[in-house]
Amino acid sequence: MPKWVTVPKDWIGQDVFIIGGGTSLNGFNWDLLRNELTIGCNAAYKLGKDICKICIFGDLKFFKKYKDELQSFEGIVVTNETHLQNTKEPWLWTMRRESIGLHEHSLGWNCNTGASAINLAFILGAKRVYLPGFDMKLSTDGKSNWHNYGLDKPNTAICIRMNDSFKYVYRDWQKKFADREIINITNDSDLNYFPKIEVEKFWNERLLK
Repeated sequence: MPKWVTVPKDWIGQDVFIIGGGTSLNGFNWDLLRNELTIGCNAAYKLGKDICKICIFGDLKFFKKYKDELQSFEGIVVTNETHLQNTKEPWLWTMRRESIGLHEHSLGWNCNTGASAINLAFILGAKRVYLPGFDMKLSTDGKSNWHNYGLDKPNTAICIRMNDSFKYVYRDWQKKFADREIINITNDSDLNYFPKIEVEKFWNERLLK
């Protein structure tokens, strides 16, 4: 039988930042996230535990290439990759994967790790989920990530498919987690299912609190 973890609701009522992969995070001041609760998508674990508290991934080829580094990561590593459900790696948290939507005891895939991270944040109890780096498009020079650790060639069609799948996240957010918030803090993002705030305005206001 699969070894699925029961995620503790340690972040009830808290703000959680999902570190996306978009190129809008080039030059971002990562120290702004040092004292925040964060879930980093894929290669965000390379930022270290102080910035990326939890790393989540959903691709088997990512696991195969970066397994040793993921195992050495001092934070928590979570996946809903179906081929890893029976893993014997004690350091890896495995959760059931659902194809679409948001769920209370499993993680909806929705064609991208960012959507699964939102689902995980809600399961952990997050009240507000902030989305930096959710560009959902290629940069003007054809790149897809703020880092150089992506495994796939940048592809506009993939961005469009991921973006479209967020309609299922939006649907279940309204149905199952209507008391929570999702706020996109990515400038010039193609992801339009959630309220947006400009990056500079957001951090100026947050640092004044």
